[in-house]
Amino acid sequence: MRTRMKLVIGAATTIVALILAAPAQAATAADDQYGAVLGEQSGGGGQVAGVEGVGGLPFTGLDLLLVLGAGTGLVAGGVALRRTARQ
Repeated sequence: MRTRMKLVIGAATTIVALILAAPAQAATAADDQYGAVLGEQSGGGGQVAGVEGVGGLPFTGLDLLLVLGAGTGLVAGGVALRRTARQ
């Protein structure tokens, strides 16, 4: 019974992690539509009136949704493993 429960919890954790990673992959694919090198800026670099995002933090290429999904999956897996090991 314990082995079956561990298998179910492990499979559920993996599925949740993959579901959370899907939107992050879609966002990454949408960023590639312009064909620019990550980190490079095009244009004059001056302030443009009415454009949002000017003056914010630079884009580093790190996909935070993917990191958040992986972290959540690891924490959920750890909690599930600890609960099943305690019994």
